[in-house]
Amino acid sequence: MKAMKKFLFILAVALLCVTTGYAQKAKFGHVDYGSIMKEMPGVDTAQQALLSYQQELEAVGQQMADEFKTKQTEYANLANKTTSTAILKVKEDELMKLYKRLQEFVSSSEQELQLKQVELLKPFQQKLLAAIKTVAEREKYTYVFDITMCAFHNDSDDLTAAVRAELGIK
Repeated sequence: MKAMKKFLFILAVALLCVTTGYAQKAKFGHVDYGSIMKEMPGVDTAQQALLSYQQELEAVGQQMADEFKTKQTEYANLANKTTSTAILKVKEDELMKLYKRLQEFVSSSEQELQLKQVELLKPFQQKLLAAIKTVAEREKYTYVFDITMCAFHNDSDDLTAAVRAELGIK
């Protein structure tokens, strides 16, 4: 038992020495990923294309919603009259199918919009990450964080300007 305690103590001291030595060698940096991304040439064009795509989807969704409202009003008018239950049932089924189609469209259009965003912005993200990696390796940084993801960054160097320069952004 004493030998086990002695072994664990030696192991703990060894780990402490290793991690202390490693922490002293680590070099931390941070970048403002969002601001660099906004300044990259072509990102504004990609954002505009994404906005246009979103507006197209919204227009189709609005047409479907308007059609649903019209059918809903027609159904309510028929229900207030002495309309047969068979006709009301048919109209109700049509209304439910239209509502389901509208829900499916909203869901699929959200997914399509996300895919379009990835498609349009991924090349810029890859280019930015490559520039961050290049700067980090050149200047021997162990870790580089996005400033928006860090709650605190006291002992960290701001590499935003170096990454902008690497990308040719002034």
